[in-house]
Amino acid sequence: MSRVNVVRRQVLGRLSWGIADQAVSSLGNFLLGVFVARLMGAASLGALGLAFVAYAIALNCSRALSTDAVMVRFSAAGKENWRDAVSAAGGVALMVGAVTGAICVVLGLVLKHLTPGSEAGAAFVALGIVLPGLMLQDSWRSAFFAAGEGAKTFLNDTVWSVLMVAVLAAGYAAHLRGITFALLVFGGTAWIAGLFGIWQARVMPRPALAIGWLRKHRDLGARFLVENVVLGAGGQIRALVVAATGGLAAAGAIRGAEMVIGPVAALLMGVGQVAVPEAARALIRGQRALLRLGAVLSAGLATVALAWGVTVIVTFPLGIGRLVLGDVWTEARGLVLGVVISCAAGCTQVGPSAALRALGRADLTMQCQIVVTTLFVGMATAGAVLWGAQGAVWGTAISSILGGIIWWSRLLKAQHAHFAAANLEPEGAPA
Repeated sequence: MSRVNVVRRQVLGRLSWGIADQAVSSLGNFLLGVFVARLMGAASLGALGLAFVAYAIALNCSRALSTDAVMVRFSAAGKENWRDAVSAAGGVALMVGAVTGAICVVLGLVLKHLTPGSEAGAAFVALGIVLPGLMLQDSWRSAFFAAGEGAKTFLNDTVWSVLMVAVLAAGYAAHLRGITFALLVFGGTAWIAGLFGIWQARVMPRPALAIGWLRKHRDLGARFLVENVVLGAGGQIRALVVAATGGLAAAGAIRGAEMVIGPVAALLMGVGQVAVPEAARALIRGQRALLRLGAVLSAGLATVALAWGVTVIVTFPLGIGRLVLGDVWTEARGLVLGVVISCAAGCTQVGPSAALRALGRADLTMQCQIVVTTLFVGMATAGAVLWGAQGAVWGTAISSILGGIIWWSRLLKAQHAHFAAANLEPEGAPA
């Protein structure tokens, strides 16, 4: 077998582990939601949703300040350099978990004081207690992917999910209920998985190295933090605008249409976990390898999105749509085409985003994300005001297409400047 084929098989194998890991992680979160919804009702499910918003914010902060730099700068490093980086980044993750956890506890106590018996207050207190463990567990995900050891990430997330389901089941048998119990189990089992990750890596997180890590990688950390916050805020703003202009029914219809392309979203997140480390390795092989990887990632994901969209459009009207979404399908059906196009166009941004991160151009990824998110919010808002849910969906689709063009144009300029400055051959090594 040629070296080119060996490299391709290795890349495909690592991407497969990313997809498998995302499937396990998504299944665990889904089962937690089912447990809360079936046993505790709508109020507890709403409180869980609020807690997960806070969890997502903390996760974005932790990744931006700690493990994103590991994936960019240590995916192609030696084992000892990787170990030192992971030790420091794990310390940052614990520190971010402690700080955000304290904020959540204070917020939860305030809510419990203002609204006695508040489910949301109890949820924030419980989440705050376990956030350090959740951040530690997540840090191993990026660390192992950076080392090209996706099987360890998959095993770690599997251990977490199995433990969580087992403890929830035991709690159910013991008549333990409540959002506090559910979130303590969610985060408590993450703590165990985080400690298991220490054993897997044979690396101990060191919070004492956190400040030094933040200083050394501040050129990436601050910009990745802005990028992650902007990315997360865009979707929330669009949902609020649609609800304000078209009502909750319109927002629900869009959410329903997006739910039917959930498998593509899961695939996108799975590939996204390993895209940056793979781009960092491709960068070592040269300009041609980097561009080819970016193109394959973008084109492959977009093709899958379109194929799944066609499947939904053809088969869901035969009864599957109503079975999955109930009465919501009636309103969501007319939005599916726009959502599919938006998703496929969004997939084209994965390749250049990963490649720019691999080049260490956090300045460009931050600029692109701000511009693209501004387009996203602006065009979705204009569409919602003028044409309701349909306008919001197609405004999003157009902004996604323009966003892909923006990301690719910035990558082509950046990689040309990088290889010209490094005085490397444009063709590089084969990929």
